[in-house]
Amino acid sequence: MRSILLFVSLGVVFLYSCSPISERKQPPPTLEQLASSDLNLNGEQLANAYCGACHLKPAPDLLDRATWTEKVLPDMRKRMGLILPEDFGQDLPEDSGVPPGVYSKVQLIKRDDWGKILAYYIENSPDSPLPQAEKAEPMIGIPGFKVSQPVFNTIKGNLTTLLNIQEETGYLWLGDRLKMLYVLDAKNGFRILDSIPADIAPVDISWDKNGSFDLLTMGRMDPSNDTVGRVTQFWQDGLEWKSEVILSDLIRPVNLAVADWNGDGKPDRVISQFGNHFGKMSIYLSEADSYEEVILSAQPGARRAIALDFDKDGDLDVMGLMTQAQEGVYVWLNEGAGKFKEKALLRFHPAFGTSDFRFVDINNDGHKDLIVVNGDNADLSSIHKNYHGIHVYSNNGKNEFEESWFYPVFGASGLEIADFDGDGDLDFFVLSFFPDNEQRPKENLVYFRQNGKGGFDPFVIGESIDGNWLTMTSGDVDGDGDMDVIVGAFDFDDLYKGANQPWKPILFLENKLD
Repeated sequence: MRSILLFVSLGVVFLYSCSPISERKQPPPTLEQLASSDLNLNGEQLANAYCGACHLKPAPDLLDRATWTEKVLPDMRKRMGLILPEDFGQDLPEDSGVPPGVYSKVQLIKRDDWGKILAYYIENSPDSPLPQAEKAEPMIGIPGFKVSQPVFNTIKGNLTTLLNIQEETGYLWLGDRLKMLYVLDAKNGFRILDSIPADIAPVDISWDKNGSFDLLTMGRMDPSNDTVGRVTQFWQDGLEWKSEVILSDLIRPVNLAVADWNGDGKPDRVISQFGNHFGKMSIYLSEADSYEEVILSAQPGARRAIALDFDKDGDLDVMGLMTQAQEGVYVWLNEGAGKFKEKALLRFHPAFGTSDFRFVDINNDGHKDLIVVNGDNADLSSIHKNYHGIHVYSNNGKNEFEESWFYPVFGASGLEIADFDGDGDLDFFVLSFFPDNEQRPKENLVYFRQNGKGGFDPFVIGESIDGNWLTMTSGDVDGDGDMDVIVGAFDFDDLYKGANQPWKPILFLENKLD
C-alpha cells in the first residue's frame, strides 16, 4: 500500500513539474509530500514542483542573477527549513521579529534537490534586469489639465496617506501619517474647513447617507504584523465630532469596502488586511450588536475589495486583489448563510508586485474588463522590473480574462479611471511610488488617453514639480462638472529628518474641459 501511495505521489509531482497551471486538475503536492519522496527530477522540474506547492513558479528571467542568489532564493530556502553553513552567524528569522510558522523548523527539501534548483536559476537568469519593451515615449504636458501644487502656511511633513473626494460636497478629505484627517475646500484654494485627530494613520474612508463616516486606520505603515488597525465610526454632534471604534485588532489594513452582503439592511464591511508575513481578506457581517468575521483568504497582501453581483444571482459577491505570494484577482461568490466560494480570475507570480485594480468596461463591448497596475518594489527584489506597468485584461464575455494591452511603468502603484477628456471612453492616470529616477521623461505620474484605436497615448506633466507620489483620487473637486485628479505626496526626507518647509501635501490636476 505504501509503495502505491509513493507511486501516485511521484506521478502527481511529475505532472506538476511539466504541465502549465491552466491544464492541472489536481491540487499540487505539499512540501511535506515532496520532502518525503525520492524525486529523480532535474532543476526545472524541481522548481516547478516546489514553487508550485506554494504559488505560481516565477521564471528565472524575471530577476537578475544576483537578486536570485543573494536575496530571494536564500530566503525561500530558509522558509523551507534548509539551513546551510553559510547561514551561520546571521540573525535567525525570530531575531528579526518574524512570527513562528513562517520559516519551517523542519527541513522540507533535500540539499541535493535545492542545489539543482539553485543551478537552474543561476544558469537561466540574466546578468542584469531585462529592459522595458519598446514603447511610445510619453509626451510632455497633460492635455486638458492645469497642474499646480497648493502651499499651506504651516511647516508640516508631506506624508499623505489618504485622499478621497466626497461626492455630495466636493470636499477633499486628506489623511496623513501624522494621525490627522483634514477637510479641504478646493473651491476656495483648498481652505481647511475641519481637522479631526485619528488614533493612527488614516488610509480609507466610507461615508453614510446620514453624514457619518467610517475611518480605517492602519497602524504602522512599515512592514509589520501589528494588529492595531481599526475601523472607527465618526458622527457630528453640533460642532463636535464623536467617535466609536466598531472593529479593532486589524492586521495592517489598507482598504475598506462597505455594502450589505447578508441582506439584513445593515452595512457589512470587507477589510483588506495587508499585514506582512500574516494577513487576510475578511468580511465582517452585521449581527444584532456585533459582527461575525468570515475570512475569505487567510493570506497576506490583501489590497483592495469591491462589492458586486458577479454571478448575477441577486446577492452581492466580493471581488478583491491579493498581492504578496498568492498574487491575483479573485472573486468570492456569496452562497448565503455567511459562506463564500473563492474563484481565481487572474493569478500572477510572487514577484509581479500587484498594487491596484479596477473592474470596468474599458473597450465598450458590454463586458467589464480587469485593469491592473503592478509595481510594488520594496521587498527582497527591489530592482527595476520590465513587467511593471499597467495591464488591460479583456473579458471575452464569459468572465474569462486575457491581456490585451500593456504599457511598462517602473513601480506603478496607483490607478484612477474615468472619462477625463469627455469623449465618451475611459482614460487612466497611473502613479508610480517606485519610479526610475534616472528615466527621462520621468514617469512617476502618467496620463493615458484612450485613442480610439484600441490603445492609449501616454503623457507626463510638463511643470517643474517633482515629488514622491503615494496616493491618488479623482472626482469633481471644484464643482464645474468634470473629473479632476488629486495626487498625494509622501516625502521620505520629511519622514526621517523632519519637515522644514511649508506643507505641500497634494498635487492638483484641475480639469479644464470646455
